[in-house]
Amino acid sequence: MRKPGPNQRIGVINALRAFAAIAVAWGHFVAGQGKYLGLSGKYGYLGVDIFFVISGFVIPWSLHRAHYALRDYPRFLLKRNVRLYPPYLASIVVTILATNFVLAPVFHIPRMMVTGRDLLLHFAYLNDLVGVRWINVAYWTLAIEFQWYLLIGLMLPLLANSRKLVRLAGIVAMTIAYFAFPYSRLVSHHLPVFLIGVFVFQYRARLIGLREMLGLILVMVLAMLGPLGWIVAAVSVSTGLLIALSAFHNRAMDRVGDVSYSLYLLHLPIGVGVIGCLSHWLPYSSSYIAVLDVIGLAASGGMAWIMYQIVEKPSQNMSSAIRFARRGIERATSPATATAPAE
Repeated sequence: MRKPGPNQRIGVINALRAFAAIAVAWGHFVAGQGKYLGLSGKYGYLGVDIFFVISGFVIPWSLHRAHYALRDYPRFLLKRNVRLYPPYLASIVVTILATNFVLAPVFHIPRMMVTGRDLLLHFAYLNDLVGVRWINVAYWTLAIEFQWYLLIGLMLPLLANSRKLVRLAGIVAMTIAYFAFPYSRLVSHHLPVFLIGVFVFQYRARLIGLREMLGLILVMVLAMLGPLGWIVAAVSVSTGLLIALSAFHNRAMDRVGDVSYSLYLLHLPIGVGVIGCLSHWLPYSSSYIAVLDVIGLAASGGMAWIMYQIVEKPSQNMSSAIRFARRGIERATSPATATAPAE
């Protein structure tokens, strides 16, 4: 297979996003719903690792195409926050409203009390680091992603360097951090997963060859076998190889992939709320609970599409309008439109 050039669109990424978001949502919906239904979503949590590999690839790929330099770091963080904060903040509002005005009355549970301190911690993604519960448990992955943005913006000049020893120094430093700081709520614990995406970026950007990419991925697999486990390693490698080598593209999956971020943010307050209310109003039967799960997934997808149109797509456009400083050369297409949309 001919090695892809750096300007080619990678259609499989949106399909992977769609699959990952649906897997996570389904895993949450069917948890505790019996032997077979529960088994169907047992490994849905691995969708998070798919997202991490995608982010490990997409962010360096987009920055490299935009001729990123370390002086662009503040603007890069601004772009990411403008892109991701509006849907995130909107989902916080939806979660609070759904809990207090739907779930609490139906199930006679206490209303969600949120203080100003709670909101500030959410805004800074600090809940896990100070021991405060998330409003929505899915948010912990957003904190890991944010830490990744902080890190990759600093490390990209090493990882995208044309000199092999410089790239290797960056990889070694991040691998050492993985072993030195194993706490699961720090990005360091997930660095081998992100690095698989980085190696695919290096391959597709023609900084390394296929054999070197596979060799580096193998090193990360060996590093993962202890702390992260072989299942995470297998899913991460499969995701990376699909991004590196697959030409798969599907329009339907594209549409779901476009709204995958909003789907991930809303599937708990919307999907679980719909499933919970329907199961509360109807007599329980294992014969139709799977139908309720599908309805919950559909409702989550519908609300995700609405939020994508009203909130997420405008935030993408605002992020794309923020450009890195020009340095005597014409910039490449903005990261938001260069490939499949960044998460």
